[in-house]
Amino acid sequence: MVLKHLSPITLQEQLYSALLQSINNGKYKPGDKLPTEHQLAEMFSVSRVTVRNAIQRLVNEGYIVKKHGKGSFVKEKVYRSKLHFDNSFTANCLKNNAKPSTKIIEATLTAGSDELLNKLKCKSDKLIKLTRIRKVDDIPCIIEIDYLPDRFKFLLSQNLTDTSLTTFIENNTDNIPTKFVDNFSISYSNKVSSEYLKCPLGTPLLKIEQTVLNQDEDIIYLNTQYILTSKYIYTKA
Repeated sequence: MVLKHLSPITLQEQLYSALLQSINNGKYKPGDKLPTEHQLAEMFSVSRVTVRNAIQRLVNEGYIVKKHGKGSFVKEKVYRSKLHFDNSFTANCLKNNAKPSTKIIEATLTAGSDELLNKLKCKSDKLIKLTRIRKVDDIPCIIEIDYLPDRFKFLLSQNLTDTSLTTFIENNTDNIPTKFVDNFSISYSNKVSSEYLKCPLGTPLLKIEQTVLNQDEDIIYLNTQYILTSKYIYTKA
């Protein structure tokens, strides 16, 4: 790309836009090393000062990262979601122009602990356990585990791959999810979660334990999320 030296737009701004476009269109992918300052100066026929300033702006805006003695690299993308836990994962991704997908690991009727059975007011010693891996642009970001009363066992015959559980329950039962009680803590990935999230053993994860209640303040289900915050973070609404 040749920059326009007589344009009212500064060379620094043009170079910044050109590099940003190359990142956004996938020419430079996450983890890729950018050409050196000298190479960029020659490629675009600009001074190294212009290159340095354009690169620094990309660093400041979180698109690239400088590694001492190694150069500048495209930063791994981090997906952000507003801190509204009644919103579906799918809706949040689409708002961010990202592609959501889900892999179901487990959907079973299983024996429950006394604590879970009492909380969910189960009529038997069984409850539904649903384990899913949430992905954004095919990158695994969240392990999500749901426990539901046995009265919802019809869910086991449904395709919940890319369905919001709250929306499905609201549309197919007389339960309307209206209250979400959340507890936050830090957890660390074990062998299983590291495999699911493709992260090193012992990686810090944000753990969110959520109780979902209906219009009568009865518990509909219990949800636990293990979030890889290097890939997906919640921000205050």
